[in-house]
Amino acid sequence: MSRLHLPAPMVERAFRLLDLLSLAEEGMTLSELSRQLSMSKGSMHGLLKTLEACGIVEQTDEKLYVAGPYLFDLAQRFARGAGLRRLVLPAMQRLAEATGETVILGREETIGVRINECVRAENEHLHISARPGTIVHFLAGATGRVVLASWSPERRESFLRSQPLPTFTRRSISDPERWLREVAETERTGVGIDYEEYLTGVNAVAAPIMGPGRNLVALLWIVGFASRFDRVRVIEASRLLSAEVQAISRALGGA
Repeated sequence: MSRLHLPAPMVERAFRLLDLLSLAEEGMTLSELSRQLSMSKGSMHGLLKTLEACGIVEQTDEKLYVAGPYLFDLAQRFARGAGLRRLVLPAMQRLAEATGETVILGREETIGVRINECVRAENEHLHISARPGTIVHFLAGATGRVVLASWSPERRESFLRSQPLPTFTRRSISDPERWLREVAETERTGVGIDYEEYLTGVNAVAAPIMGPGRNLVALLWIVGFASRFDRVRVIEASRLLSAEVQAISRALGGA
């Protein structure tokens, strides 16, 4: 649509203004914004004051205009809400179809990772089932690696050394030093993998979905019975999973 025929030209200018400010790390002056958007200083001043009152833009002590905190809040809400679900569900369907396994979406909470969605492959095989609302332990193998990889090194080390590490199966890691090495590897590769560490007979691979500010907004992981979802298939699934979460993160402004 031509800008000359937009039904609400001031709204269009407001979005163009925000686009400019999002690219200007140090901010822009009233004169610069007026010139860039071909507006009089009076009209630009009125638009800026309206946006400033809403918390969308701020003025610094140097009289520069920058994006305000409410704009970041809106982006975070989109990344954690409807925007996330709209992007993730098709990806979960693709992953379930490609791997033949169960794909789960969850979010970090103070008590663990809460399962939000679960998609199972439509084939004749027996699959892992996960009920939405279920809380998964912070140190549950693959997902635990991803959550801790999003923390600062100081926080993850303090967490791992402040308590006895749980033993879920005979393959669970109970040594803090080894856990730290595994988390560092997840931070490097972008995926967390566990072979029967959380559930006997079950393998898993997990990856982070990042939002604005490179914040962890959700986790996506694939689980399957070790007899079928073996090491070769886990590695293959990790490549597919990485590609999907990177695309989702980019769409959410997190990459």
